[in-house]
Amino acid sequence: MALAQAMWAHGHSLAVEFPDRMRSEWRAGFFIRLIGRSGTTNWLHFGIPTPVIVNDNRLAIDSALVRLRCESNQAALTNVHVFDGERRIAAHDGLNLAPSAWEMLRFAVPNRPEVLWGVGVTLGVRFNGATDQQNTMEISSAGVDFFP
Repeated sequence: MALAQAMWAHGHSLAVEFPDRMRSEWRAGFFIRLIGRSGTTNWLHFGIPTPVIVNDNRLAIDSALVRLRCESNQAALTNVHVFDGERRIAAHDGLNLAPSAWEMLRFAVPNRPEVLWGVGVTLGVRFNGATDQQNTMEISSAGVDFFP
């Protein structure tokens, strides 16, 4: 089946759930750079533009994607949750992903549920480094693939 839509949100639109757990947030034209406080976790939220119905067909969510890099394995992606409105439709927990070069990571949404309300992608992150550099993560974007 052919992809119907791929929708993305830029990294500088990301919302940090607990700003007090961050040492800094720098939004640039090309990404957001986050430096977390050592020994903390946080949730990062993306609102994804959501085409609910296209050509009289309700779309289904196939997967969520995130493009990021980390300055060390002490700044890591630990969770990826996908929501349709208030309903969580996918949870990838127990991750420990810290790519040192830009990488696009894909996370399946089981059973390709139909989209009803609007899609959010939430990233769980962990910072355990001893220095700001070790606790640095850069995120350029997050997105979702939709199928008819």
